[in-house]
Amino acid sequence: MKKRNLFGLAAAILMLTGCAKIEQKPEYDLVPVATSTMEATEPATTVVTHKEVALKIPEITQQEATIVMEAEDAAIPVGCAFSVMPRLGYSGTGYISGLRAENDNHLMLTTEIPATQHYDMTVVLGTSEDTVCQILANGNPVYTLTMESMENFMRVMIPAVFLNEGACSLTIQPLEGSVDIDCITLANNQSLYSTEEKTLEAQPSDEAASDAAGDLLAFLTENYGKKIITGQHVSDSKNKELEQIYQTTGKYPLIRFADLGAYSRNGGDRTEATVIEDSLKWAENGGIVGLSWLWNAPSGEATIYDKDTSFDLSTVVTTQDIAQCSAAELRAMAQDGIISQDCYALVMDIDAVSEQLKVLADADIPVLWRPLPEAGGGWYWWGAHGESNYNWLWNLLHERMTEYHQLHNLLWVWNGQSSKYLVDETTYDIASLDLYVSQDEVYGSRYEQYMALSNMTSGKLLALSECSTVPDMNAMFRDHTVWSYFGLWYDQYLNEYTSEDDLIAIYNSEGALTLGDYQKLST
Repeated sequence: MKKRNLFGLAAAILMLTGCAKIEQKPEYDLVPVATSTMEATEPATTVVTHKEVALKIPEITQQEATIVMEAEDAAIPVGCAFSVMPRLGYSGTGYISGLRAENDNHLMLTTEIPATQHYDMTVVLGTSEDTVCQILANGNPVYTLTMESMENFMRVMIPAVFLNEGACSLTIQPLEGSVDIDCITLANNQSLYSTEEKTLEAQPSDEAASDAAGDLLAFLTENYGKKIITGQHVSDSKNKELEQIYQTTGKYPLIRFADLGAYSRNGGDRTEATVIEDSLKWAENGGIVGLSWLWNAPSGEATIYDKDTSFDLSTVVTTQDIAQCSAAELRAMAQDGIISQDCYALVMDIDAVSEQLKVLADADIPVLWRPLPEAGGGWYWWGAHGESNYNWLWNLLHERMTEYHQLHNLLWVWNGQSSKYLVDETTYDIASLDLYVSQDEVYGSRYEQYMALSNMTSGKLLALSECSTVPDMNAMFRDHTVWSYFGLWYDQYLNEYTSEDDLIAIYNSEGALTLGDYQKLST
C-alpha cells in the first residue's frame, strides 16, 4: 500500500516548537465496507480483567534556575571546528561549526539539573542550508527542528521539557544538512504551573445544537484535564479493532471512529456502505460516535489526493451565495454558467453525506464531526489550493449542513493542522491534531504540539484525532496536557506501534474513560 507523509503542525503553528518529525501513514482504505457481522460490543469468548492502573506523577520541586551550556565547552565532534566567524550573534567565546548529518555525528552538552521540574530549553543555532535537526535529553528525542539557510544565529525555544534532578545530557544531531551551534539555555518553566484556568466554551458553536450535542460537549468539558477519553478508528464494520482491544484490556474504547468516504457520490457505493448503521449500533450500546469525511474529489478521478485528481478547488470557489440554495436552483445556476459544474457537483456531494448524517440526527445521536482533515498538509484536494479556498469550503460546508440541512447534532472538529488554515471560532467546537511518530520514538504527552494548539485556539477543547500509538498517561498528567480524547489508527499502529502492555496500561488507568465507564455514568 502506498504511503503519504504526515506532519503534526505547519511552521506557522510551531513558531515556538518547530516541526515535529512524523512517521508516514498508509492511504485510507475507501473500499465500501461489508455488512456488519457482529454487534458493536459483543462479549469476547474469554473476559479479560486487569487491576486499575494508578497514575504515577513525579513530585515537582519548583525552583528558580538558569543554566547556560556553551557549545565550545563540549568535546568537539570529528569534522567540526571551533569558530568565531563568519556567523554573528553568538554568546561565549565562539561556536561549533560543521556538524553534518552525512558524518553521522552529534554534539553532546552535559550539566547538573538542580530540581525535578519542567524547563524551557532555548537552543541557539544556525545553518547555511535546509536542515533537519533532532534534540535529545538523556537520549530521548524531545524536539525535531526544520530550518532554512540563515546568515546569523536563531533562537528556538522548546517549552516545558521535563527533566529529573541530577546529571543530564543534551544532544543535538542533524538528520539532514548541517548546523552550527552556539549554546543551549535551560530556565525553569512557569506557564505549566500557573493557577490561572482557561475558560472553556461549554456551549456548542451551533446556537441551535440539539440537547444531545450540548450534553456531549458538556461531558467532554467536564472531564477535560481530568480524564482522557479512549477512542479507536475502525477499518470496517466488523469492529475487529474494538474486539482486539477488548480481548487485550478487558475494556472497549468509548469513541468509535469511522469514515464516510464510501458515501461520496464519486467513487462511493452507498448501497454497500454500512457506516451509518454501524454508528447507530454503537450509540445504542452507549458509545460515542466519531465520524470523518475523506472526501473523493466531486468530479474527475475518484480520489482524495490532489496529486491524483484534476479537480481544482480554486476554480470551484464562487462569490455567489449558494449555501442555502435548493438542488434545482443550483442545477439551473450551473446550466446558466453562474457556477461551474464542478461547484454543483461539490454541493451535491455535501447533500449526499448530509442525508446520511440526518439518519443519526433523527435518532438524536450526537456526532464528533471531523470534515476536511489535515488541510494544512497539502496532500488532499481540499487543502492543496490554499487557505482562502479551504476556508470558503469549510464555511460552505458548515452553513449548508447546519442551516440548510438542519443538522444540529454535530460537534464540529477542526483538524486543519496549521494556523494558516484556522477557521472562524464560531464554526467549530474542538481543535484536534493528527500526530504520528516513528515506531521507536517515545510518544509521551505531545506537550509541544498541545501548547502550540492551545495558544492558537484559546477556549477550545483539544484532541488527538489520529495518533500512531497511545499517549503516555503519566506524561500527560505530569505535563498538564491531558487531551480530551485520542483516536488510535488501525493496522500496524494498533498491532505493531502499540504494545499490549501500553494498551492495558491506558485502558485500565484511573485517568481514562472507556465505554464501560460511560455506560455506568449514563445509568
